[in-house]
Amino acid sequence: MSEGIQSVLYYNEAEAYVEGLRAYQIKDIGSDKWNSQRDHVDKLNIQAVVDATNNVEESIKELVLTHEKIPVLVNEVVALDLWKRQVLPLILKMEFNAQTSFPAYVTMFYEATLVGLLEVLLYHGECHEAAGDTLHDLLQYCQQKLVWIMSGDEDWHEVSTEKTDVSENPHQEVVRRHKKISFDVAIKCIAIVRYIAEYSKDVSLGITTKLLNTYDFPAIFASLIDNPPWKVKGETPGEWLKYDNNKWNKVSSDEVVELSKVEGQLWIGMMTFLMSDHCQPNYQLNSSNQATILKLRSHFTPVLLDQLPVLVNLQRYLEELAILSAPASRPPLILEQIPELYASHEAACSGKWKAIAVQHFNDIFCMSKDRLMKQAEQFCNIYDMDVMADLVSETPRCESCGSPAAKRCSSCAASWYCGRECQVNHWPKHKELCKEISKTKQTNKT
Repeated sequence: MSEGIQSVLYYNEAEAYVEGLRAYQIKDIGSDKWNSQRDHVDKLNIQAVVDATNNVEESIKELVLTHEKIPVLVNEVVALDLWKRQVLPLILKMEFNAQTSFPAYVTMFYEATLVGLLEVLLYHGECHEAAGDTLHDLLQYCQQKLVWIMSGDEDWHEVSTEKTDVSENPHQEVVRRHKKISFDVAIKCIAIVRYIAEYSKDVSLGITTKLLNTYDFPAIFASLIDNPPWKVKGETPGEWLKYDNNKWNKVSSDEVVELSKVEGQLWIGMMTFLMSDHCQPNYQLNSSNQATILKLRSHFTPVLLDQLPVLVNLQRYLEELAILSAPASRPPLILEQIPELYASHEAACSGKWKAIAVQHFNDIFCMSKDRLMKQAEQFCNIYDMDVMADLVSETPRCESCGSPAAKRCSSCAASWYCGRECQVNHWPKHKELCKEISKTKQTNKT
């Protein structure tokens, strides 16, 4: 990231965006007002990342706390999650005639934006108190995402590799991008759960119980450490592919043991679950989760302990647990709270899922040219391509083949290519969006 980028939004502009945030229903997804709020959250997320990266006063966090908007952000995540699980599968059974998947993509990508913003906010303890009971919904959301990537039903390297097949139709592209976004979101959920565990002492006991026992995140984290979906063997001996910072990297056998950010989050989370005063006494061990957690003993290598020396204490605890077979903690007597946002959205849409799918198929997936033009205009207003190039430190990837790219489309400046051949091959898929963005840029100049 460029050190010169300090601000994407003026303070008054950011305050107006935050103050205007409202909780939408699933039926509203894709509407003009919903799209406008999505654009505002995109900008707020960019500014929050800039603030956190530059270690300056985090104005977005303060505004979200002042206006009590964290529950609204969680509501939007839950609504999109249910939309993807209940509405999107019905839409994907319908016959596409759209020329571009762009409107569908930006709708789905909003989930990653929301989760990214919550990841930045929940790093701070005061945001957990502000989230209140919506943490119940957020924990359910994270549990579903992590269980999904643990399922082993997908080739995660294949699913989460950013690539473009010019022979793909919009329907196939939507399916591929949906899985890619879901994988990225699941990775972000690990940090969110770790933060909730760290600050669970400051929220209700019901949150701690859900975290440790209802969803058993200690066992989930242990399973992810033991069988990581973000690490696979390469095609040549001694080569590995490892997912870090939203992309797959080729690494050697020596480099693969270096902890990535997500692996560090998992180990620190295990320390919190099993060693902290506010989690350890409330965790109910049984033969199943104890056996899962004890598998971690094989991972304590000198290389790991050199990188995180504090794990020596966890290693000692697990060795004692294996020998003594510590008795299960007596669970506290509490009434478990139902995730209210999930229950509310499901009740509002009961018996209406098919009607909502038909409406959204027409409004989002088969968008008219006028609405596509409006979305292109909003896209240009959010993402100034020169600013975004400074915000992103990694090399851009070719839209056609996925290789490192050095040239941008001269008309829209939104797509990157490694050479003219790939640009020509990708043009049939790119031309509609390119024309709309180019028109919008010319309109904005005048």
